Formats: sequence, structure tokens, C-alpha cells
Amino acid sequence: MSIRRWLILALGVCVLAYLATGWTNVEPGEVGVVCRLGRVVTPIWGPGPHLGWPYGFDRIERVRLDEVKRLDVGLAENPNLDSEPGAGEFLTGDLNLLRAKATLQYRVADPIAFLTHTNDVQPLLKRLAEASLGRALAGSGIDASLGEGRSSVAIVASRELEATAKRYGLGISVLSVSLTDARPPLEVAPAFAEAQSARSEHDRRVNEAKSYAATTLTKAEAAAGAKRESAHARSERGVAIARSKAARFLTLLAEVEKSRSMTIRRLYLDALKEMLPRVHRKLVLTPEEPVDLSILGDR
Repeated sequence: MSIRRWLILALGVCVLAYLATGWTNVEPGEVGVVCRLGRVVTPIWGPGPHLGWPYGFDRIERVRLDEVKRLDVGLAENPNLDSEPGAGEFLTGDLNLLRAKATLQYRVADPIAFLTHTNDVQPLLKRLAEASLGRALAGSGIDASLGEGRSSVAIVASRELEATAKRYGLGISVLSVSLTDARPPLEVAPAFAEAQSARSEHDRRVNEAKSYAATTLTKAEAAAGAKRESAHARSERGVAIARSKAARFLTLLAEVEKSRSMTIRRLYLDALKEMLPRVHRKLVLTPEEPVDLSILGDR
């Protein structure tokens, strides 16, 4: 084979190798943003093999969309010589200083916008997160920020930062902001500790009072319920007895209308039957003998 053919073959191999540089594979979980001669090619490349222009024409930037990035904001411990003046200090809504530290979690939502700010997105996002945290703490008192109000402060800061990131076009989505630490400055820490202890004692006594009130109220309600049930039972029994007596009276009245003498005799006999055992006497009468109450005499 002549030298000329060897040169043509070598040139062809070089051309094919150069064209092969346009072959790119994008891994799962990431996207490829192609800049062709300085302009972004749309749509962006998803996972899988892609063929673009060779090296020098295309520049590919890979961005992971499933990666959760973390960023710490603020400073809870006392600053050292390398720290910025006032680092980690925030002013609360009741004009108290507070040292706070938060952790930001975010991921890339718009790869093109994110790559536009690649060089400055971390420091810019940190400043924006500090500002959002400061606004959230400014809307809350120091007692709430040190205690149960942390979650509310974190939610407000997350919403603020999400809106600010969209306004600046950072191409990120804020997943969460967690207020990991919050404490008063070292100079006033003992006073805050005493106040916190007094507040805890107050809460303990309030809870004890509420528990005692609930227990007492339960017992009182149970006793009142028992008395109501007893009174209801007595009233029902009284009504039943009254109805029974009324029915008996109506029955006797009907018998009186039929035979007055027989009814009176029966009433006398019933009264004697009930009374004689009490006075320890016995009465024996024949059917023709009239009833004479004087036989009872004195005991």
C-alpha cells in the first residue's frame, strides 16, 4: 500500500475519532446542558446516549437533579478570629440578640438557570438564606425562637427563601430550612437560663393545676351524675307509688258506687288486718257479727 493511501486512511481515522467526540452518554439522575458555539441547545439532554457536534463546537455540563445539597447558615457557637463580625447574630421581634444556626436543603430545579449562576450560587444562596432567617426571627420573640417556635421560624424562612430564589432566578428548589441551634449570646446566657428555669417551673405548676382541676371536675361530675340518677330513681318510685295509690283509690271508688256497706266493711277489715299485729291483738268474728273497733281496748 502506498504512502498516500496510508495518509488518507490515517486522516479518515482521525476524522472519525474527532466526530466520535460528539457522542455523549448522560447518566441516570442527571441531565446534560449543551452549549453549542456559546448558545444553549434546547431541549436539554436526559439520561441516555446522545450524539452532538464534535469537540470544540459543543460543551456539555452535567447537572444532577436527584442530588440534595446542604448548606449551613449562621453560627450558634461564639465567633472566633476568623469569623465575620456579628456572624450568626440575629435580632428577634422583641429586640433581643440571638445566635442561630440553620441547615438548608435544596436541589436543582432549572439546570440552565442554575448553570448561569454556577460560580456564585453558593455564596449568594447563603446570603439570601441568612436574610430569610433574619426576617423569620424578626417576626418571632426570643422565647418562641428558643423553644417550641423553632419549627414555625423554619417554615417562614423556607417560604421566604423559596420566593427570593425564584426572584433571583437561581434555578433551585428549597426543600427545607431547619433551625438546628439557637441560643442567647454568651454574655446574657446565665440570665436566660434563670428565666428558662422559672418558665419551666411556671409551666409545671400550671400543668399540675390543670391536672388537679380536670381530676376534681371528673369526680364532681361523677358525684353529680350519681345524685341525679338517685333523685331520678326516687322520683320515678314516688310517681309509681302515687299512681298505684290513685289506681287503688279509683278501684275503691268504683266498688263504693256498687256497694257502699260492703266496701266500708272491707276497708275496716283491711285496716284491722294491718293494725292488729302492731298492737299484739287478735280479732275473731263470725260472718254475722258486726265489726266493733272498741274490742281493741288499751294495751
